[in-house]
Amino acid sequence: MARKDEQRLLNKRWVRVTMALIFLGIAYGFASLAIDSGSLLEYALAIIFLVWGIKSTFRVLKRGPTLEKGR
Repeated sequence: MARKDEQRLLNKRWVRVTMALIFLGIAYGFASLAIDSGSLLEYALAIIFLVWGIKSTFRVLKRGPTLEKGR
């Protein structure tokens, strides 16, 4: 039951948009830290979160106006 509710929540558009913005914000934070410190690990994390955020954004845009099935 709880699993089904979590899946419904993740299929809502506003949740997907929020997650994409959070990933992009984290990527920005790591990129800023990487520029200041020069750490390759922080550059790698920034790139990973940037790709994840862009993928999430395109996933939201690709699905159309609603992500819920049957609507």
